[in-house]
Amino acid sequence: MFEEILVGADGVLEARIHNDLTYSLSFRKGKNVLVEYSSAGAYEFKSVEKLRYDFERDVEEALRQG
Repeated sequence: MFEEILVGADGVLEARIHNDLTYSLSFRKGKNVLVEYSSAGAYEFKSVEKLRYDFERDVEEALRQG
């Protein structure tokens, strides 16, 4: 299992990817979840690298719209 929590000036990123490739990624600012991906959602999983890239792109967009 991979787990990462990053706390930054813009918010908190939490990522969990299990060995069976179930995953949850979220980015929140305060109590507001700005972006959330999970294996139970509609995101089409292709690879861990693509998942991370797409998630980070969506976080950047959410912060720009701020």
